[in-house]
Amino acid sequence: MNKLFIQTTDEVAYDFIEFAKANHYGIEITCFALPWTLDENRNTLLQSYKMVLKDFGNEVAIHGVFMDIITASRDAKIVSAARERISQNIEVAKQLRAKIVTFCSCFNPCIATGSPGYKDGYKQRQVMFWTEILESMTDSTFTLVFENLWEPKPEIVKNVLDGVNSDKFKALLDTGHANIFSKIPIEKWVEVLADHLAYIHLNDNNGDFNSHITPGEGNIRWDRFFDALKSHGLKPRICLEVEAYGNRSKLENTKRAIEYLKEMKFYPF
Repeated sequence: MNKLFIQTTDEVAYDFIEFAKANHYGIEITCFALPWTLDENRNTLLQSYKMVLKDFGNEVAIHGVFMDIITASRDAKIVSAARERISQNIEVAKQLRAKIVTFCSCFNPCIATGSPGYKDGYKQRQVMFWTEILESMTDSTFTLVFENLWEPKPEIVKNVLDGVNSDKFKALLDTGHANIFSKIPIEKWVEVLADHLAYIHLNDNNGDFNSHITPGEGNIRWDRFFDALKSHGLKPRICLEVEAYGNRSKLENTKRAIEYLKEMKFYPF
């Protein structure tokens, strides 16, 4: 059975944690993805989360850094800065006993369009970077998941995952990103990533803006998405990544997303 996660706001999200605890959902914590949090009050927030999660019996995920994190850069100093941030997230994950830590792919299709050798170099540098990160995680029990961002094709993500070839490095399929930046149908993304797929960021949009609206309010074909998961026998963890809008809070829209999944008989999965 797929495990359902809900994604928090960017502070100590007591209301999300209580809701998740009452309904046996996992929780994805987002505040440690922010560079100012890591620089200014990482330890304070970490201690607060350790306290509030001490009797939380469900799984925890950490949303990793993503702002300007170019792990495939050809500039060694930029890669070094990305490694430092990612190492901070890994330490947070250890302390909070997380099961999943998410990181974005940083593939740049604009560069790829104008530079024929970019894709191969990108893959080589990503494989080297994440292999080195994994080698430093010998005592860790969680999985890093690699999230599609601007890729036009799922094979770009798959090639990196094939190259790293580790049970500790899997695919995160963000449905909203795929719907905006790719012309490939969502069910094809599931098919291509099937061997690696461990985690989903579930959100909707109309193909024009990363609006993180609730499933059913955009144009993603959810029937095809869930049919594809079922046909490939996949049971990834699924995290609802919806935002506040329409005079409703993030938590209210998260609850609406769950009700939609139940109404359409997509959930329980």
